[in-house]
Amino acid sequence: MALLVGLHSKIIDIRNRMQKLPPGDNGSDISEQGKKIIRLLSEGQPRLDISEFERGREELFDLLIEGPSRLSVVAILDSRGFDKTAFAADTYNNNHVKFYFDCLAWVRVSIAYDSGKILDDIIKSVMPPSRKYFIVLDDVFDDSDIWDDLEQVLPDNQNGSRVLITVTDLDLLESLEMENGEKIRPNSVLIGGQMIRLKHESWQFFILHYGSMPLENYVQGEAIPTIWRQIYAVMELPFHLKVCCIYLCVFRPSIDISTRQLYQLWVAEGFIPYNSEETAEHYLKELIHRGLIQVSKRRAGGTIKVCYLPSFVYYSLLSVAVNTGLSWNLDVDEEPPVNVKWCYIMKDLIEFFSLEHSDIYLQSFLNHSSESDHLALIDCDNFCKKFKHLRVLGLGSAILDHFPPGLENLFYLKYLKLNIPSLKCLPSLLCTLLNLQTLEMPSSYIDQSPEDIWMMQKLMHLNFGSITLPAPPKNYCISLKNLNFISALHPSSCTPDILGRLPNVQTLRISGDLSCYHPGVSKSLCELHKLERLKLVNESKLSRIVLSEYQFPLSLSHLSLSNTELMEDPMPMLEKLPHLQVLKLKQNSYLGRKLACVGSCSFPELKVLHLKSMYWLDEWTMGAGAMPKLETLIVNPCAYLRKLPEELSCIKACTNWTYTGPR
Repeated sequence: MALLVGLHSKIIDIRNRMQKLPPGDNGSDISEQGKKIIRLLSEGQPRLDISEFERGREELFDLLIEGPSRLSVVAILDSRGFDKTAFAADTYNNNHVKFYFDCLAWVRVSIAYDSGKILDDIIKSVMPPSRKYFIVLDDVFDDSDIWDDLEQVLPDNQNGSRVLITVTDLDLLESLEMENGEKIRPNSVLIGGQMIRLKHESWQFFILHYGSMPLENYVQGEAIPTIWRQIYAVMELPFHLKVCCIYLCVFRPSIDISTRQLYQLWVAEGFIPYNSEETAEHYLKELIHRGLIQVSKRRAGGTIKVCYLPSFVYYSLLSVAVNTGLSWNLDVDEEPPVNVKWCYIMKDLIEFFSLEHSDIYLQSFLNHSSESDHLALIDCDNFCKKFKHLRVLGLGSAILDHFPPGLENLFYLKYLKLNIPSLKCLPSLLCTLLNLQTLEMPSSYIDQSPEDIWMMQKLMHLNFGSITLPAPPKNYCISLKNLNFISALHPSSCTPDILGRLPNVQTLRISGDLSCYHPGVSKSLCELHKLERLKLVNESKLSRIVLSEYQFPLSLSHLSLSNTELMEDPMPMLEKLPHLQVLKLKQNSYLGRKLACVGSCSFPELKVLHLKSMYWLDEWTMGAGAMPKLETLIVNPCAYLRKLPEELSCIKACTNWTYTGPR
């Protein structure tokens, strides 16, 4: 943070000094030149007006739907700051396009080109090969291998299939030719937003270009490069948004980023006030509004679940972070800057652990390598001795056979993510990390936890495959008052004594033999007065649960049931929950034949209803006025459900339906 404050001060100082300088030898005023650069960086080139946008969309739709029967590839090229991704998404989500093509796929490519993953995504989408497909390849940088790779997997069945590409680097097109046989070169003129036909051995290739200048002008910088515009946009952010935004460079470009994880990291780094994920969500929305982050997936109910960084934004942030000495990536630089704060590994974690360097001020270490390397305990011990000031430690997919020694000495640690599949007992030494806020061990199934876990008063987030909490100490009253997220809690821990000591839990996933611990679970949930999201997963195949005996807190807004094998209709009970907005009845949740929502005020706030794999359901009735705010309905597959309630057609808000069943 201090480095960023210093950089901001330097920028102001440079501006002030430029204004005092006399005219240069060439007769031009340096201050005026500086203002011109800042203005260009701030404003970029003129944006595409609405008439050009509409004309471009008409041209593209004509080609996609009315174009030739051969497989055609369309590249969207821009030199005016036009949001190509948004334009492609507008096309991809159009109902006419969805109706015309048998299958659609959206694939993010980015600078980190991974042919195997991309081709795997495409193959899954276009099988069987006889179907007419529409594929969008977003954020494609210079990697000429992509044409050969695509040629191997994209069948041309003369049925009008299409590929749409958003081009980020003009070098990608150098292997193509104009219709007159000329190669595409920097002096090639592609202007005016016209559809331009190019030659390719395998496909009919078109470019939809937005801009008013030849390519050489774009390449030589008469149009301000996107990366410089983004750097300026980042540096002009308010300080609280600036640090949150720059921190995103610790993730791979275009990779999916869990917003829940991102919020936890921001809090652990001190960018967000403690226990204030609402503030983090507000910051994320602001960065999305400014075009620095893209939404990848939303949860049922509309909140952002996954986001990602486009490649050009990633390299802008990386440039700022590296030049301010904030971040270091071993894959890029062998030696870290002095007093670097953030270190992240994309490829070889083992190589990093074998290095001799030591930086006692390192605050964050994140491993994003996809390799599941086994880490030696001695290496972990040495690591903990080197980096004693860590606040964030995420070892990612690296496998540990035991809890790492020396970890208890990382007193400042606030965020910890480990992969220890064999761990069954949580060690007492872990509970000495009293500053820990987030503990992520999703591959561990903990049968026994020490009583000292109740001393970890700053814990906000527990994420395990399964965890069993011990009864609180009897000699004094204590609670985990800041804990707001638990996944997945073993049903044996669902007692009034334990849940009553978790006063602020908002999200809870319970997984295990629910029927065996039915009395405790069914009568203890009402102790969680602030519970908003609840997921019940029954893992017993020998018995079922009785939902009518459950006492759900009235604060519940999201409820998901899986494998509960209910025999009684759950709707008469659930429809009375006053704040329920999302209801998911998933795999084997209900085995009955009838659902009835007949109450005059049933489900007053429900917005999302998901009925999945109800194999025996054949009748669903609704009363007038039920589910008045329903927006999204997903029914799949329900083989015997012959028709949906007619009352659904009277719900004006319900515009998003997905139904898999008899027609």
